[in-house]
Amino acid sequence: MSTTTHDDPTATTVAGRLSRLDRFLPVWIGLAMAAGLLLGRLLPGLDTALDAVRIGGVSLPIALGLPIIVGLARCIAVVII
Repeated sequence: MSTTTHDDPTATTVAGRLSRLDRFLPVWIGLAMAAGLLLGRLLPGLDTALDAVRIGGVSLPIALGLPIIVGLARCIAVVII
């Protein structure tokens, strides 16, 4: 079993090649989860309203929201970098 040391040159180059968006991905996911939980608490009927908007078994808010969120995340990453 090998262990990674701080002297390993490949460890820093791999992390250095990641974009800021990729490096902080767990933070963005955690913030999105927290926002979803907060929205669920503040708007009790939100889950029923979102579940009612389905086309062929696909949630329309998810289908439309994912590209928007990805685009916003990329814009934020560009501004931060």
